[in-house]
Amino acid sequence: MASLVFAQELVHYILSMHTEVSVIERYDRQMRVKQIGAAGQAKISASTILIVGCGALGTYAAEQLVRAGVGTLYLVDPDTVSETNLQRQSLFTEADATNELFKVDAAAAKLRQINHNVTIDVFPVELRPELLAQMQPLTLALDCSDNFSVRDLLNRLALNQHFPFVFAACAGVSGQLMLVDPTAGPCLECAFPDITKLKERDCDILGVATPLIPLVSSIQVSLALRYIVSGAGALDQLTTVSCWPPAQQNFKVKKRADCPVCQHKQVPITLNDKTLLRRLCGSNAWSVYLPQTRSIAEVAATLAAKHVAYRVTPSMITFKWHDAPASYFKTGKVQLYKLNEQQAQQHYRALWQLLKVPRQKEGQPQ
Repeated sequence: MASLVFAQELVHYILSMHTEVSVIERYDRQMRVKQIGAAGQAKISASTILIVGCGALGTYAAEQLVRAGVGTLYLVDPDTVSETNLQRQSLFTEADATNELFKVDAAAAKLRQINHNVTIDVFPVELRPELLAQMQPLTLALDCSDNFSVRDLLNRLALNQHFPFVFAACAGVSGQLMLVDPTAGPCLECAFPDITKLKERDCDILGVATPLIPLVSSIQVSLALRYIVSGAGALDQLTTVSCWPPAQQNFKVKKRADCPVCQHKQVPITLNDKTLLRRLCGSNAWSVYLPQTRSIAEVAATLAAKHVAYRVTPSMITFKWHDAPASYFKTGKVQLYKLNEQQAQQHYRALWQLLKVPRQKEGQPQ
């Protein structure tokens, strides 16, 4: 019996040694960097990172972090892959666009092939405070979103829940970056006092040069890894970069004495009602969430009973509703297309009447 126990312990020891050797070999070139070393690699492997936005910046950043060997990665993005994404967003293929996969699902599938040791959890929804309750305490967050409404929310969450984040943005041939810790330095509202006006421009459709994305993303990940490894980073520095021609400048940001965010220990967070119709940027299309989520199978069965033709993908079901294109996502989101606001309201009310489950009368078996 003793010999059996010894043999089991020996096998366990050999396997553990093999795992350690594999890790050392995998990250050998990174650990040879004197600023990182074995101790730094251990911190990277123990880190928990949130990426908000899994588009251009988000996919490049996620790949770099997974290759660097972070411990846990959370991806948050409500959108699906489309053909227009392929010009600047890595990790996605034409097949992903054809199947209209959620960006977080398509990205996670590729990332797990790159490094199976990294724990990757996905959330195909908008950033909301309750998501953080489903996550481990964050080492750091990366803002890879494309609008200031999300950035303002992340800024407030970072203050309330005490985690830093790296802001990054791209437009045209230039980008901006900043390491932000609202509890220790200036927050995003200090850097952008006109953030309310910037939120009003969230629907502006801006072009972006393909080479700008990996340039900005690499600096963003560099800031993130340096913070993870050493805890260091300039909390008062806004960096601007250009890819056409290549250029970089740094600007000092001061903590505002009258900042409505970081001059408080906690700030309120006001969210829009998801069940209210919202116009999608740059199009005559509308987005809204059902008051109660239905499975794609339930929606398909209801449409089939009404003789409505539909097409199912892993993420959604598409169909024509009152002669207008519509999509229903497994997250409960509905998108209505080619309609003005009044038409969209009418179509949505009629669709919800069709899809909702009748309430049980009092005393009737459930």
